[in-house]
Amino acid sequence: MENFLCFQPQYVNEFFCDGSNCDAHCCKGWNIFIDKETYTRYSKLGANITAHMKPHEDNDDYLVTLDERGICPFLNENKLCRLQLEHGEDFLSLICRTYPRQNYHFGKFIERSLTLTCPLAAELILFRREPMQFELTTLPQENIAFAKLKVPEKFFDRMIDIQIAMISILQERTLSIGQRLIVLGFFLDKLEEISAGSIDDDKLTKLIAAYESKNFLAEQVPQMLASVRFNVKKFIGMMLKIFNDIFGNLNIGDNHRRLDAVIDTLKIKPDENNSVSVATVAANYEQLADTRKNFLAQYSTLLENYLVNEIFLNCYPWRFTETIANNFIVLLTTYKIFELLLFAAVQSGFDAKDDLLTLIEWFTTQTDHNGELQRRIFNHCQNHGDIFTLMESLIEQ
Repeated sequence: MENFLCFQPQYVNEFFCDGSNCDAHCCKGWNIFIDKETYTRYSKLGANITAHMKPHEDNDDYLVTLDERGICPFLNENKLCRLQLEHGEDFLSLICRTYPRQNYHFGKFIERSLTLTCPLAAELILFRREPMQFELTTLPQENIAFAKLKVPEKFFDRMIDIQIAMISILQERTLSIGQRLIVLGFFLDKLEEISAGSIDDDKLTKLIAAYESKNFLAEQVPQMLASVRFNVKKFIGMMLKIFNDIFGNLNIGDNHRRLDAVIDTLKIKPDENNSVSVATVAANYEQLADTRKNFLAQYSTLLENYLVNEIFLNCYPWRFTETIANNFIVLLTTYKIFELLLFAAVQSGFDAKDDLLTLIEWFTTQTDHNGELQRRIFNHCQNHGDIFTLMESLIEQ
């Protein structure tokens, strides 16, 4: 049997699922799908297993019926799966055997990564100090669950080259996080220009080589950075709208009630005249300049790892079916929300590793798992202008 060529971060092989160390989030409150083949295998062992499953309304899968606490009935008192303990990992359904791994299939190869909705994966990925490393390996073509994502076929042969270039930009530690995002914006703007219609392969090769050149970093990047001037009033106005509109009626959930206080710190309440002065808020924001600088220095590797994993996990700049520019706008807006939530959490004393992992698990569940927050962000971004206008409103160097 032929194998898939697989491009993945090296951390994938380091991951080991252990529900006893993470409160088994994936076995509580989420839909647990059982593929038809696995259901047939389970049914041969008797009704004591399949009695906890029901047919899915929209396809041939089955759903595990959670107990009255919203927990998988096969989870034991030690938060370990009884089915896996008794029969081995290969006995599990495809989705249970795969999560938190996420696979995308593009032509002759696949990309595999881990989602941050799993706290063990999030800790493994985000709190490492060295830059994230990637590798090419092979995987058997059977028993792999693929997530659905529409990427234009014209990019299939050059996807890895493009993603490596994007990752290299985001891991350029001589630049601040904001500066790296500006350079990435210029790169993607040029990528969209040369890939309109069919891809000009020669121009793409030259573009990637230019952005990976040390001479380019020294000579061209300073000009890029000088051309983008952060506008604090626009920034405050935009973030006020985002946090009041997008987060206004978003369900936090009983397990994350402490996050209410964090999010509330980012919602500016109207004054007695039922109005908010952007200038006043901007002035307060600027007073935190030193605090924010120290925060960005302390958490720069975590933010870098979040961005690198996000673009790889969601195959940016092809996350949605819109243009490369619009995808970058969604990525940038999502990142800025994440950064501000993290900043507010740290300032609120919500800065222990377990606290931050709780925040990250909630945020990425909203964006990458059920997608509700991501859909709101995407809809919000539809009215924005070009990449460079948005960068001036969101990126502080």
